[in-house]
Amino acid sequence: MGKTVGMDDLIVVRGMAVSRISADRATLTITARVKQPTAADAERALAELTSAVDAVLDDFSAVVTSRRTEHFSIRPNTYWHAPSGANVVDGQIGERGIRITVADMGRAGALIRVLYDAAGVEVNGPEWEVADDNPVHGQTRRAAARDARQRAEQYAEGLGLSVGGVAFVREPGLRSEPPGLARTLAFVADAEMEAEPVIDLGSALIQLSASVEVGFRIEPS
Repeated sequence: MGKTVGMDDLIVVRGMAVSRISADRATLTITARVKQPTAADAERALAELTSAVDAVLDDFSAVVTSRRTEHFSIRPNTYWHAPSGANVVDGQIGERGIRITVADMGRAGALIRVLYDAAGVEVNGPEWEVADDNPVHGQTRRAAARDARQRAEQYAEGLGLSVGGVAFVREPGLRSEPPGLARTLAFVADAEMEAEPVIDLGSALIQLSASVEVGFRIEPS
């Protein structure tokens, strides 16, 4: 029977790596909002407005890789009436929020402009992301694994030992850290080149960090 390897027979290290990469997609939240005298009127008006939004998103299907409804509500609009000392209802608010992922940043500005023109909606964001299939994820993990072996070999050398095979691997996880301050939508106008403002989403640098815990068998030097 083989020998059971205990923790006393191992060098356990944590390898780490950090990569910085420009975001390759962004998420935006589109909010359609209407105010009407009654709830039924608000529902009908909101349906018309969201249909216009959906039509624009359909036209930009090559740019918008995903979309989902974040929230939907029909609610009373109230304000405080000081003379009566009570809240007064002066209509109904219909609201629908859609969260979309935009992959082609070059056409994102055009999408937002068409949304404004077609539906006059509110657009919030962007929140920057790195796609799951971006090869930088794998590169960062491999770098963390190399760092783990290098650390183990350095410790072993200092102790007069040698590093053998891998006994176990644990992955705390790959973490994506957004930029400290996300850039919001900006209107940029060039007086000589553009008659109308151009919406510029800019860009952001995302930091990906990976860490891996590895137990290496200790071998006689």
